[in-house]
Amino acid sequence: MMVRDHSHFNYYHFLVMIHLLSNGGKDSYLEITSTQISSLINRSQQTASKILIDLEKEDLIERVKNKKKFGMKLTESGFEILQNIYDLLKISMEESRIKPVLFKGKIVTGMGEGAYYMSLEGYKKQFQNKLGYEPFPGTLNVKIEDKNYMNSRKDLINYPSIYIDGFKNSDRTFGWVRCYPATITQEPKLPREMIESQQPDILNDVHVLLLERTHHNNNLIEVIGPLNLKESSNLKNGDSVVIRIKESVRNTQRS
Repeated sequence: MMVRDHSHFNYYHFLVMIHLLSNGGKDSYLEITSTQISSLINRSQQTASKILIDLEKEDLIERVKNKKKFGMKLTESGFEILQNIYDLLKISMEESRIKPVLFKGKIVTGMGEGAYYMSLEGYKKQFQNKLGYEPFPGTLNVKIEDKNYMNSRKDLINYPSIYIDGFKNSDRTFGWVRCYPATITQEPKLPREMIESQQPDILNDVHVLLLERTHHNNNLIEVIGPLNLKESSNLKNGDSVVIRIKESVRNTQRS
């Protein structure tokens, strides 16, 4: 469905229409003043009056004067334009979720930070309960060189995750850990846009980690699993791999 071409339609018009819709102004007239509209959109009363005039001219709202106040509601055209915008947003949001989250990089030697964290009882018990396994005491480290993948790594915190709580012991406080179910594939010798489905997964039941406190920056991905990931998959430093966040992460806990 396409949104009609309304030359005067802008963000403030949209806010007023949403206000009418959410307060019953689809089927009933609402008594509302330009002063109230001014407060709603955080603009002058003169601007609010102009917006109401624009909406009426565009046949998006209907106004009836009652003494000093106007009763107003959405017209059929006004409701239709909001419905069209809603449909477009819904489709766009669904398509954005379908797009796979991918990282490409090379296996490198880590700083031993992952092995230290994996050995802590405060984390190990939670991993067992929430991931279904106790991780091998160490992480597979993948260095990202492409800036686009670095940006994806930075944005990872916005995705749903399996949340591991931080804790305290007698010496210090340890931060939270977010875990993202993932697969790892050796990079095929094909263009980037063909990465997604050309090679069988080497590692299936693994998790990408995001630590609250880490010395690493956005160019390193840390991966855990129940086994020594290098040995079990015959990977070595310098091998190029593709990490894909599983779609099932969308159904896990967001925190």
